[in-house]
Amino acid sequence: MTYRLGDDFYSKLESFTSQPFEKGLEIFSEEFKNIDSFYKKASNDKSSRDDREFRCQPRRMYLLEALNFQVYDDIDRDSFNKAKDTVVIVPQCLALMQSKCKRKRGKYGKICGRCVPNCQIWQITDIAAQFGVEVYFSKRKLERQLTKIKRVKPSLSVIGISCILTLASGMRTAQELGVPARGVFLNFTGCEHWSDNPFSTETSIARLHNILKEKYGIPDSPS
Repeated sequence: MTYRLGDDFYSKLESFTSQPFEKGLEIFSEEFKNIDSFYKKASNDKSSRDDREFRCQPRRMYLLEALNFQVYDDIDRDSFNKAKDTVVIVPQCLALMQSKCKRKRGKYGKICGRCVPNCQIWQITDIAAQFGVEVYFSKRKLERQLTKIKRVKPSLSVIGISCILTLASGMRTAQELGVPARGVFLNFTGCEHWSDNPFSTETSIARLHNILKEKYGIPDSPS
């Protein structure tokens, strides 16, 4: 057997989890300060929108998903660096032009159409290209998207960019497909799930670059 639960397992688990949650919510009090008011607003929304349950997540769930992300990121780090190929999966909400984004059809999903140079997806595409890495917009069915890529690139790893509530689940999907994953959070939310008037989000370009540099080294300077 892999483990055996004692009679006091649940009391010990409750005691153990209460400590990091209390400390974590204290550490991230500034980052999470608006969650309670959004949670209250979402909970009081009696409309029939199909994302109501997703929106109604308390602060503890944000912290839990952040912890899950860090665990997957740590576990997959070595195998991620050893995989031959990498793709970056970006969300539509990161596009500066939003509905006017001129993304184009690519082999494994939509790709940047280079609308405006100050769009982070353009910047991410340029940085990734320095390491020979492709960038694709995420599809609703991530499993299908990664499976299609893995058929051609069997030694595949992925960098996902997403919000706190969805990144860890995407990394788990990748892991179940045998694709080691690392990730970068969106710095804030702006899509239709969180705003009545959606706006473009942003992410840490520096973290993405460091993940790629750790795996591939410093790219050669263009001649």
